[in-house]
Amino acid sequence: MSRKADHTPFLIGLGLIGLGLAARRVEPDALRLPEPAERPDLRNIRSGKDAARAARDGIAGFVPRNLTKSLGRTMILMGAALVAIRALDELVEDDTADY
Repeated sequence: MSRKADHTPFLIGLGLIGLGLAARRVEPDALRLPEPAERPDLRNIRSGKDAARAARDGIAGFVPRNLTKSLGRTMILMGAALVAIRALDELVEDDTADY
């Protein structure tokens, strides 16, 4: 990495943190998932509509309630990790990093 571009990873990391914080504040209804039923009753499935409802409730049980919050949390972690790694890299002053 050239010495001229040393600040770029820090700016990108801070940008990721900022975008992540903004994404956690925004909760568009299009990305809000329905609340799952207590437990899908697979014995009472009689039609395609019942099967679709049971599948929807099963999937909704393990995904986040709002996808932007999960995406925002991931962006915050990525940005913080980038800033931390680059700050530690500057302290070490080693040009032999393999990443």
